[in-house]
Amino acid sequence: MLLKLCSAKTSKLLLFLAVLLVLPTVCEMALSAPPTARDKDLESSLDALQKKYSRVRDLQMDFIQSYKSPRRAAKTETGTLVLKRPGMMRWEYKTPVEKLFVSNGKTVYFYLPQERQVQKTKVKESRDQRIPFLFLLGKGNLKRDFSKVEWADDRPFFQGNRVILAYPKKGIDEFVKILMEFSPQTFQLQRVTVFDVDGAMSEFVFTNVQENLGTSAGVFDFKVPSNTEVIESNEAVAQ
Repeated sequence: MLLKLCSAKTSKLLLFLAVLLVLPTVCEMALSAPPTARDKDLESSLDALQKKYSRVRDLQMDFIQSYKSPRRAAKTETGTLVLKRPGMMRWEYKTPVEKLFVSNGKTVYFYLPQERQVQKTKVKESRDQRIPFLFLLGKGNLKRDFSKVEWADDRPFFQGNRVILAYPKKGIDEFVKILMEFSPQTFQLQRVTVFDVDGAMSEFVFTNVQENLGTSAGVFDFKVPSNTEVIESNEAVAQ
């Protein structure tokens, strides 16, 4: 059976989220009135997030990925995520089904061992929900890609954390907003939630985060196993 393909509505999100927080430049908020203490707090937090992630060379963490949609059954998956500059990542799913999503920065491979199939896509053409997390390696630009960043009233997943919301610019209709949760002590990103225009929601929660372990680039190489069907795609996304 062929790999199921996601909706194209998340196309632009995949190119500049991640996802998300700390990027080469920080979002500057245009205010008609003098900035309040809350505004200054937000700007200083964004500055601290940027400073933190500008020093990250590689990351390793556990994740829980939850997906809810008005049209599809909710699902939850768990696994480990490894990221490395420049733009390499490896999502290794362990439950409920083993699968692998890996990229060397140029090509994305989505491998389903049980079905003996692998989908191959160029990173710049992929519409997968995992692509935005390259933000953690300095990809993207909040100032360019979002019209506003503000504090959120949502309760944090982890007690004591802080939560912000980022809204897309006009003309970008793939998603409504992105929620990002981080620790105010370490400025570690611990949760990302993407709200789609059609009511779908994808949430990623991160634990056991480790930085700068000296991860080898070989971790992100993928060799197609024997007796495995390869599906090459220009824009499709495996889910």
